[in-house]
Amino acid sequence: MFGIASWLAIIVSLFFAREGLRILTIFPFLAFMAAALAQIFFVRCPRCNGNVGLLVAQTLAPGRFKTHVSNCPYCGVSFDHTA
Repeated sequence: MFGIASWLAIIVSLFFAREGLRILTIFPFLAFMAAALAQIFFVRCPRCNGNVGLLVAQTLAPGRFKTHVSNCPYCGVSFDHTA
Protein backbone atom coordinates (compact mmCIF):
# COMPACT_ATOMS: atom_id res chain seq x y z
CA MET A 1 0.00 0.00 0.00
CA PHE A 2 2.95 2.31 0.64
CA GLY A 3 4.04 1.85 -2.98
CA ILE A 4 0.61 2.74 -4.30
CA ALA A 5 0.46 5.82 -2.07
CA SER A 6 3.92 6.86 -3.28
CA TRP A 7 2.90 6.36 -6.89
CA LEU A 8 -0.17 8.53 -6.37
CA ALA A 9 1.99 11.16 -4.67
CA ILE A 10 4.20 11.26 -7.77
CA ILE A 11 1.17 11.90 -9.96
CA VAL A 12 -0.21 14.57 -7.64
CA SER A 13 3.15 16.31 -7.28
CA LEU A 14 3.62 16.37 -11.06
CA PHE A 15 0.12 17.74 -11.54
CA PHE A 16 0.38 20.49 -8.95
CA ALA A 17 4.07 21.35 -9.17
CA ARG A 18 4.89 24.67 -10.70
CA GLU A 19 7.89 25.28 -12.87
CA GLY A 20 10.94 25.22 -10.65
CA LEU A 21 9.24 23.11 -7.98
CA ARG A 22 9.38 19.88 -9.97
CA ILE A 23 12.38 18.88 -7.88
CA LEU A 24 9.87 17.99 -5.14
CA THR A 25 8.71 15.03 -7.25
CA ILE A 26 11.99 13.28 -6.45
CA PHE A 27 10.87 12.52 -2.89
CA PRO A 28 7.74 10.52 -3.83
CA PHE A 29 9.77 8.81 -6.57
CA LEU A 30 12.43 7.73 -4.07
CA ALA A 31 9.72 6.49 -1.71
CA PHE A 32 8.17 4.49 -4.55
CA MET A 33 11.52 2.97 -5.48
CA ALA A 34 12.19 2.05 -1.85
CA ALA A 35 8.80 0.34 -1.62
CA ALA A 36 9.42 -1.57 -4.86
CA LEU A 37 12.87 -2.74 -3.77
CA ALA A 38 11.58 -3.74 -0.35
CA GLN A 39 8.84 -5.78 -1.98
CA ILE A 40 11.30 -7.51 -4.28
CA PHE A 41 13.86 -8.38 -1.62
CA PHE A 42 11.95 -8.66 1.67
CA VAL A 43 8.57 -10.31 0.95
CA ARG A 44 9.32 -13.97 1.50
CA CYS A 45 7.43 -17.20 2.03
CA PRO A 46 7.10 -17.90 5.76
CA ARG A 47 7.99 -21.56 5.29
CA CYS A 48 10.66 -21.90 2.58
CA ASN A 49 11.90 -18.27 2.43
CA GLY A 50 11.15 -18.17 -1.32
CA ASN A 51 10.82 -14.77 -2.96
CA VAL A 52 7.09 -14.17 -3.50
CA GLY A 53 7.05 -10.35 -3.48
CA LEU A 54 6.42 -9.82 -7.19
CA LEU A 55 3.88 -12.63 -7.31
CA VAL A 56 1.89 -11.17 -4.43
CA ALA A 57 2.09 -7.72 -6.06
CA GLN A 58 0.22 -9.07 -9.06
CA THR A 59 -2.87 -9.51 -6.87
CA LEU A 60 -3.25 -5.70 -7.03
CA ALA A 61 -2.71 -5.48 -10.79
CA PRO A 62 -5.54 -4.26 -13.01
CA GLY A 63 -7.41 -6.31 -15.61
CA ARG A 64 -5.92 -9.42 -17.11
CA PHE A 65 -2.61 -8.97 -15.26
CA LYS A 66 -4.30 -9.68 -11.92
CA THR A 67 -3.57 -13.07 -10.36
CA HIS A 68 -4.93 -14.88 -7.36
CA VAL A 69 -2.19 -16.24 -5.15
CA SER A 70 -3.09 -18.48 -2.24
CA ASN A 71 -0.11 -20.86 -2.15
CA CYS A 72 3.65 -20.46 -2.37
CA PRO A 73 4.82 -21.58 -5.84
CA TYR A 74 8.00 -23.04 -4.34
CA CYS A 75 6.79 -25.15 -1.42
CA GLY A 76 2.97 -25.05 -1.71
CA VAL A 77 2.22 -23.68 1.76
CA SER A 78 -1.09 -21.81 1.94
CA PHE A 79 -0.81 -18.10 2.68
CA ASP A 80 -4.27 -18.24 4.25
CA HIS A 81 -3.14 -20.79 6.85
CA THR A 82 -2.47 -19.24 10.24
CA ALA A 83 0.47 -20.57 12.23
